[in-house]
Amino acid sequence: MATTLYPPATYRPVRNTSGAMTQPTRGLIPHVQVGNGSLFGWFDNPASEVSAHLWLAKTGEFEQYVPFDRRAWAQAAGNSFWISVECEGYDTEDYTPIQITRLGEFFAWGIREFGWRAEITDSVNGYGLGTHRMGGAAWGAHSCPGEIRANRRGDILAAALGPATLADPRQRYAGMPTLREKSRGPEVVTLQNALNIIFGHEATSGDPYRLVPDGVYGPLTTARVAAVQRYATPWFGRIPDDGICGPNTWRKIGYVLTGMNRQV
Repeated sequence: MATTLYPPATYRPVRNTSGAMTQPTRGLIPHVQVGNGSLFGWFDNPASEVSAHLWLAKTGEFEQYVPFDRRAWAQAAGNSFWISVECEGYDTEDYTPIQITRLGEFFAWGIREFGWRAEITDSVNGYGLGTHRMGGAAWGAHSCPGEIRANRRGDILAAALGPATLADPRQRYAGMPTLREKSRGPEVVTLQNALNIIFGHEATSGDPYRLVPDGVYGPLTTARVAAVQRYATPWFGRIPDDGICGPNTWRKIGYVLTGMNRQV
């Protein structure tokens, strides 16, 4: 079953949701809020008859209101096919730089988790990054998100694909998949080796605390991930210690390894 919550987001469920999404979803529709401040209260009010899966603040924080397997009330006839994110601000102003980065990170996550196509579309029958306005009357006849923001989809896609961020060694793990207990594969090996370096357990023998890089995300790897999440370093502070290696944990590992001047 596909993931229903975005790990970096604060989950604040709202009442304005109904029905299941058509799977697989086609991609992402970034909306413009035409205002400032969290939309939780408005989207939890049945009288508003609107909602979105996510809200993105100008400062880069996400709130999630609707799970990804449920319909948000964001673009009428397109509700069952597209994931929606309301972005703080007005259609007469650009995204903030951190909003572009966060939208790119979320779209990259969607490529991995949902198989979204890494492309821009202006068709309701297309895939990838669309706009509310492309749906015409069937989608409510809106101009959202406005010309400025619609034209930034190329920058969001570039942020998702990573050439700009990967030039920074701290962002070396941008685009890595979310890993959790029972995950398997080479990405888990990379994680286990990185954790051994960070905690000083690189010796291949004689160290009872070394994680065997076997590519299996078991209880010991979960515990070590939680430890690195709690670990307050000079380069990256504490983050929630859920033992799941999502985008923020990968980012922290990249920052710590760069601070240590180490590679995996």
